Amino acid sequence: MNPQSLTWRLLTAEELTNVYLNEMRRDFPAGELKPLSMILNSEAAGTAHTWGVYEDNALVAYLLMVRPVGCEVSQLDYFAVLPQYRAGGIGAALLAALPDHEKGAQAILIEAECPEKAEDEAMAVRRLGFYARCGAKDTGWTEHLFDAWFRVLVLPCCGGKVRSPEEAVRQLADCYRRTMGEPQWRRNVTFYRPDGVEVQF
Repeated sequence: MNPQSLTWRLLTAEELTNVYLNEMRRDFPAGELKPLSMILNSEAAGTAHTWGVYEDNALVAYLLMVRPVGCEVSQLDYFAVLPQYRAGGIGAALLAALPDHEKGAQAILIEAECPEKAEDEAMAVRRLGFYARCGAKDTGWTEHLFDAWFRVLVLPCCGGKVRSPEEAVRQLADCYRRTMGEPQWRRNVTFYRPDGVEVQF
């Protein structure tokens, strides 16, 4: 499959609902999935959007992005290639192309499940390896989001530059502040430095 021949377009609410029910529930652990209503409400409010990547009319992959107005970064919320298209390098090609579609973002922030906390440790290790091969840098910071644990990664975007790992995490906290609201995000999201110390932003 030639990635150059694929078409990117934003999904409608109906298309996103179908992707959630038919693809995301298979591709991600239940504890890692936001409720569908939360995802749809975020898109309706303009704080998130979802790319569908197609070959002709067939869905090849989907990328759910969070980028509230005023944020300098885009957050990759969920990304998966459909099973029948995997193992051909298409995922790496799509991730490399993502910055071209996220116009104006300084960087793309990625949360990858911590292997030591994951239900499927081997899968979490493979995800981290995949992101590293695609150029994403591990900040060394850890995030506790609702009931799941993640490593925070940074993928440079469109010539932009995040100055430090702490700045990347600060930008991620800003995304949550803008999407969840002040009391909610502080109740459900906690960040830890590489030395394990909790940090409040």
